[in-house]
Amino acid sequence: MAYIEVKGLKYQYPATETMALKGLDFSIEKGEFIGVTGENNSGKSTLCQAFVGLVPNFYRGAYGGSITIGGLDIAKASNAEICTTVGLVFQNPYNQFSGAADTVFDEIAFGLQNIGIEKQEMIRRVNEAMEMLDITAYSDRNPFDLSGGQQQRVAIAGILAMKPQVLVLDEPTSQLDPQGSEEVFKAIDTMTQAGITIIIAEHKIEKIAEFADKILLLKDGLVADFDTPEKVFSRNDIVSYGIDPPVYTSAAEKLDKRKPESGLYPVTLSDAAKCIGTDIPRVVLKKRDEYPIEPTFDVSDITFSYDGRKNIIEHLSLKLDSRPTAIIGQNGAGKTTLVKLLKGLLKPTQGSITLAGEDVVGQTVASLSSKIGYVFQNPNDQVFKNNVMDEVMFGPMNIGFTKEEARERSMEALSEVQLEWAKDINPYDLGLSDRKLVAIASVLAMDTDIVIFDEPTIAQDRKGKARIAEVINKLEARGKGVIGILHDMDFVAQCFDRVIIMAQGTILADDEVHRVFTYVPALDKAKLEPPHIAKLMNAIGSSQIALSVDEIEKKATAGADR
Repeated sequence: MAYIEVKGLKYQYPATETMALKGLDFSIEKGEFIGVTGENNSGKSTLCQAFVGLVPNFYRGAYGGSITIGGLDIAKASNAEICTTVGLVFQNPYNQFSGAADTVFDEIAFGLQNIGIEKQEMIRRVNEAMEMLDITAYSDRNPFDLSGGQQQRVAIAGILAMKPQVLVLDEPTSQLDPQGSEEVFKAIDTMTQAGITIIIAEHKIEKIAEFADKILLLKDGLVADFDTPEKVFSRNDIVSYGIDPPVYTSAAEKLDKRKPESGLYPVTLSDAAKCIGTDIPRVVLKKRDEYPIEPTFDVSDITFSYDGRKNIIEHLSLKLDSRPTAIIGQNGAGKTTLVKLLKGLLKPTQGSITLAGEDVVGQTVASLSSKIGYVFQNPNDQVFKNNVMDEVMFGPMNIGFTKEEARERSMEALSEVQLEWAKDINPYDLGLSDRKLVAIASVLAMDTDIVIFDEPTIAQDRKGKARIAEVINKLEARGKGVIGILHDMDFVAQCFDRVIIMAQGTILADDEVHRVFTYVPALDKAKLEPPHIAKLMNAIGSSQIALSVDEIEKKATAGADR
């Protein structure tokens, strides 16, 4: 008998008409690393919550089948039995925090206190978890004062410290910078060597392809495949399941390069580089549509501090224009603080900010709301109505549009993000990905001159990212200024013309997208990585940079540029 047995698992949430899980059957051996993937609403989060008994014991609903871990029937086990066996890292760190701890240290220790861990052992485990996730410096900070990525690290640390036999993670790195994601995956991977079983639902396909022993592919609440990463991601119908294969797999497929021993496409950087070898592809840069460039923000020598002691932004100057501009950097670099200053949600302690020559600092948030739209990183900070249509209409009605005009604009905005079907639903009955799209629609309906997106791709699958990319392209075509904060470098390369790299409240680099990813010292200092295809081109020794698979082609003749 396998360590984890899932048999005929079915589940339907209360007051819903369809089943979220429709009869899952699979088994996992102790110490395996399992990646769970599939499009949104395929059942990934529901399955994660079933592993810890939240489904059905917390959410209720109709439940059938079973999950047993080491012989323990999870649906029938007590909370004490479950929490010493299985740990779950939620998709949204806000849902993880106890609310009873005033410091990061106490938040991580909270679970240990509740299972009776001895004090010195507790302190040792908390310090070990903080060091592993590079958050020791935040030990005395309030967890709710941290950036989204820093909060995600705290949530992961709280579960790692409990040392469960099975660790279940639901998109644990969605808000982390690239190197932070790598550190988390490596830390989790080392746990399998101690016999801990890892189950991780993740949209970062390249990561789970590299680390997972097997991939569980879900579709409409059913198991579509359960096999090695190479076999799953080499399927010729993989896109029909709502996910893209790893970039390295797509590149190898385009160049017709397979692993000789298996005949399958490679799924990791190292294997793709070996398959391509010295047959360096040509690079044909794809030009984006060009539109008139107009000046927008002029930021001059601004400084900002939350507590009056430590400056988060210090003597920063910047001129922005209507080109889609991405601001990238490690968690805590000051990116969100900067855009909140642009939006007028925060006021600099010194310096000036103007928009099209008009002072921003002296204006109220209300007076700026018709000019600058801001999509928050966490949609739960933005969404507050009980109905999607009311939520999207709230903004336009509060900047002077009539109810009829607001409704018309809101329907157009919901159509842009393909959420017309959800107009009468409570936003909190939607998943995180759709709730993020509701937040985006509520800003689009206001038709502001500037739209700021803070981590727009959080929790988004292939289809969701495509919708947001289309929104950005349409905004640019209409002459709107677009600013995005992102950790998804492939999406940055796809949608943005200009990229600003930040670290510790300062600007390290600011250039066009094809050039900025060649600035290795700045990327390293900001704990960033170039897009995956650029990493592959570097690994095979190409002197050229490509930012997408579309920009590479088979070498036409011998002697192509190296």
